[in-house]
Amino acid sequence: MFTFNQLENIHLEITNRCQASCPMCSRNVHGGLENPLIKNQDWTIADFKHILSNEVLQQLKGFYFCGNFGDPIINNDLIDMCQHSTDVNPNVYIRIHTNGGARSKDWWKKLAKALPPAHNVIFAIDGLADTHSLYRIGTDFNKVLDNAKAFINAGGTAEWAFIKFKHNEHQQTAAEALAKTHGFARFTYKDSARFVATEQFPVYDADGNTTRYLEPPTGSKINLITQDVIDNYKDIVAASEIDCYVTQTKEIYIDAYKKIMPCCFLASIPYNHAAANDATKTIRLEIEQQYSNLINDLGNTNALVNTIQSVIDSDSWQKVWHKYWGAEKLITCARTCGVNKLSKPKDQFIDKVEL
Repeated sequence: MFTFNQLENIHLEITNRCQASCPMCSRNVHGGLENPLIKNQDWTIADFKHILSNEVLQQLKGFYFCGNFGDPIINNDLIDMCQHSTDVNPNVYIRIHTNGGARSKDWWKKLAKALPPAHNVIFAIDGLADTHSLYRIGTDFNKVLDNAKAFINAGGTAEWAFIKFKHNEHQQTAAEALAKTHGFARFTYKDSARFVATEQFPVYDADGNTTRYLEPPTGSKINLITQDVIDNYKDIVAASEIDCYVTQTKEIYIDAYKKIMPCCFLASIPYNHAAANDATKTIRLEIEQQYSNLINDLGNTNALVNTIQSVIDSDSWQKVWHKYWGAEKLITCARTCGVNKLSKPKDQFIDKVEL
């Protein structure tokens, strides 16, 4: 594992709040009730300055606001965080992932002015006016587009990110054309790797009733997690060689609770909600036990009481991965960064079109 002096990038979850209810996001239960395991947390500008000290900001190539559960634009201090980062390190690269459905057009103009020259705001827009909200529940297509246009017209660089499903795949070409018309710098489309054991993902209402199903697009290139994979996961994990992505990008993740972890995938484990009849329940229980063992070995990684340097330069952080990528291989690491037949999150991205 790399040391603090080699750190180049940080992935930040500055809030775990979100106004949307995307069915495949673990922040809620299939688009219905909120996940009871998640307690709302927000960073303040004071937290940001304390955790990302000037020393840290000055050595970074970049960082990005995304996270597992929240939308960064919900945090009231986001613009101040961007402006402060630009003041300390004008060459830093900032990326923001958002559904774009909150805030006013004036707010988006201010954000564009606060960002450094090297930046990218990725708007998750999954279809057109008649399909977008089928997945991005709680957002309005026209408002998202108006916000994006306000940001772009104020000098911001934006990307349109399109997740393909059966219900919107026919609109990909039209969406790409619209992105070009409105000044987006690029258009990205991808399939979802979140279908497990079945190609029908139920969408719930607030009472837990199934209202409809999400389905993957025709001819998806993603190797979905089938029942055969579930039945043979131990052999797949044992045979996997870990090629850790964040060791290549020299990156760490800090969540809404200010806990430092190597990546968002490991950090999400204690909050992943699953139904009692979930086909992967046995695997999930083993993953949770592995996470507990890992945290015991790492110790306290809270960034409010420990500096980033003290955490990632500690003996426990530096040595523990030999164990968890070897004899006690983490299922999560094998799933996301293992060399095996499972599709990785990065495999979801089919293409990126420069506009």
